Amino acid sequence: MSAALFLAQHGIRALSVEYHRGTAIHPRAALANQRTIELFRTAGLEEDICRRSAEQFVQNGGIVAVETLRGGTTDEFIADLNEGVRDVSPCERVFLSQNALEPLLKQRAVDLGAEFRFATEVVSVEQDASGVDAEAARKERDSLKEEVADLNLGLDRAKQHIGSMQGRRDQMRAEIAKLKVKLGLAPDAAV
Repeated sequence: MSAALFLAQHGIRALSVEYHRGTAIHPRAALANQRTIELFRTAGLEEDICRRSAEQFVQNGGIVAVETLRGGTTDEFIADLNEGVRDVSPCERVFLSQNALEPLLKQRAVDLGAEFRFATEVVSVEQDASGVDAEAARKERDSLKEEVADLNLGLDRAKQHIGSMQGRRDQMRAEIAKLKVKLGLAPDAAV
């Protein structure tokens, strides 16, 4: 979603094809570092992210180990999330879970012109001199839809599904100047 957001922010038409039915439903990864917030700030999301973070977590809280959820602290890794780092950035680190962040990213990306296809799987990718052709199938239906792009970003984590379809597992390169694209995110994309 971040890739679609940042491409759309620069006027690049982005299409994100996502294997899952929607944005995250579980609260994984709950820390956004300063550089992450700086990047989201450029996309106009800092205030929304900080507001949503404050709804979920005590701000400037710490990271501790506990014996049980009801028990006391057994170890303290970070006492104050932003202690000692406030002077290095105009942004602060925040706690925010993935299921709270992704709807914000998606909405902003859509506002900027990105499109999303959830519950969809990329089933083939072919590249030639004119661009990239990808076929995607909705999970509920077996219909195929062809999408054409100048660039395909196969962000399918460890599975390497898209990279192996293209036969270039570790060689996906693009010239930024030629990014007039639709963005194809592969199954299980986590950006």
